[in-house]
Amino acid sequence: MSLRIILMVALVVFPNLCWAGNVAGRVVIDPGHGGYDPGACRKGVTEKQINLEIAKELKKTLQDKKVEVLLTREGDYNHAIIGLHGKEAKRYDFERRIELAKNFNADAMVSIHVNVGRSRCSGPEVFYYQKSVQGKFLAEHIQKELHQIPGIHRRVVKTGSYYLLTHTDMPCVIVETGFINNSAERKKLLDPKYRRLLAEAIARGIVNYLQEKDKNIKEDVKVLNDLRVFWSNLQKKVS
Repeated sequence: MSLRIILMVALVVFPNLCWAGNVAGRVVIDPGHGGYDPGACRKGVTEKQINLEIAKELKKTLQDKKVEVLLTREGDYNHAIIGLHGKEAKRYDFERRIELAKNFNADAMVSIHVNVGRSRCSGPEVFYYQKSVQGKFLAEHIQKELHQIPGIHRRVVKTGSYYLLTHTDMPCVIVETGFINNSAERKKLLDPKYRRLLAEAIARGIVNYLQEKDKNIKEDVKVLNDLRVFWSNLQKKVS
């Protein structure tokens, strides 16, 4: 067995090695809904606007932490085209958002939403696709930081099979930032200071994930280097 074959096997076993030389920190933030699609609405408050405000604050916070950020929308619109309606329009919109993330070569995608539930439900929660190990890792990091917000109701990460979660190549999570039908929480979501707290917590979770991801890559590199040393020593003994 040649050294080239060993290296090829190692790259299959440790796929993250292919990106070991790159700098981590390219994230797509997706403000859910937009345009004719308002999302959840209560008392004249629309989800699409809250999503966008949090996403903009999150972008700024991440950029301050030296993370490259792309928003899937910068204003009140979505990516569906004229002539599409219902589920067809929704799927087209999702696909364009996913395409933006792929073209950006993102390390992760985070979609921002607000929740609807029973009137007493409160607190942010993060969803990930159950088959995505990295998605769960990202979700747990973000949820952990959200728990640090004073007075927050500590919810847990959950799995979901939403279109964005199941059709992205990179780790993707959906952050439900609060319950718009809960009058007290709706009031908080309209407060710029509270939205800033949410954005800062989400940003910390994302950055922690990126740093941990790098550590995992470095561990893979070390294993590969150990394999190369082992093979070199083995060749010397045989020759």
